[in-house]
Formats: sequence, C-alpha cells, structure tokens
Amino acid sequence: MQESHNVTHQEHPLPQSKVKKQSVWMLIVAIFLTLWAYQFEHHGLWGKLVNYNKTPKLVLTRTALSPQRLALTIYRPNGPDTYGSFVVQVMVKGETSATPAEVWGPKQLAHLTPSAIHNKYFFQKVSTGPWGLVVPLSAQATIQLPLDNRAQMALKGQRDAIVKVEDVSGLTWQTTVPIHP
Repeated sequence: MQESHNVTHQEHPLPQSKVKKQSVWMLIVAIFLTLWAYQFEHHGLWGKLVNYNKTPKLVLTRTALSPQRLALTIYRPNGPDTYGSFVVQVMVKGETSATPAEVWGPKQLAHLTPSAIHNKYFFQKVSTGPWGLVVPLSAQATIQLPLDNRAQMALKGQRDAIVKVEDVSGLTWQTTVPIHP
C-alpha cells in the first residue's frame, strides 16, 4: 500500500536584502519615468520649458458672419484652470478694410443677454462678467453679437471678414470668416 504525502507549501517572507534590492530598482524606474514624462510633455530637462497651462488659449471655430450678426464660437482647450479667460473685446472688420466695422467692448459683452450665449456643455459655461465674457477651461459656446447698420454698410461688398478676440491679458486670437449673404 502506498502512502500519499500531502506536502503543504508554506510561504516565507522575502529576505530583507531582496526587498531592499527590489525597492531600489522600483525607485530608479519611477525616477526615470518621471523625468522622461517631464521632458516629453514639457521639454523641461533639455530645451525650453513649455507650460501649456500658463496662459489661456482660445480657439475660434465655426465662427460665421451674416449681414445682421456675428456668430462667434469660442473654445478654451487649455490654460490656467484656476480662473477663466476674460474676453474684453471682440472686433470685426472687412478683410480689405483698415478700420473695424464693429467693436464690442467690455461693457457691451458684460451686458449680453443669456439668450445670446449658447453653451455646448452643461458644466463649463461661458458667461458674462463685470468686464466682458468669462470663458472657463474646457468651455465652448457660440455668442450671437448683433451688427449695427453702420457695420453692415462697412462690410457690404466684402467677401471675407477678420474677427479678432482680445483677452484681458492682452493676448489676441483672430480668424478670417466668409461673409454669408
């Protein structure tokens, strides 16, 4: 008759020298990955340090101009997340014109009706503030700005217009849009 031997395997903790060796290697790998990410994302070790969150950025997409209004679509993909971009001026002029056809300053932008701002997202909303428009990080909206009669006359006969948006910091963004009849 054969006897069956049940051998139970008992786990022992790793020796202290092996734990130290593994810890040192994990630390080296973590430091390497951190420095690589810093260089890859921000060019911080070799080259000029780039911090994409230092200044606000606005993207003017799907902006359209009709004889009666400017439909300005703005999107803020990056910049400081602690405060919004503060738009203090929107200007439109004919592509061949030297002077602006219409300028909306801080007072006009601050007093826009809520129905003039069509936000794309529920949580990050473009809104009016005391000095113009507040555009938080990741906000996207289309703002309807009416053109007065003088601006309509100034843009008459033009094929394209230049739309320029200015932030309170002095940064400006512009786009060229066709004038739709």
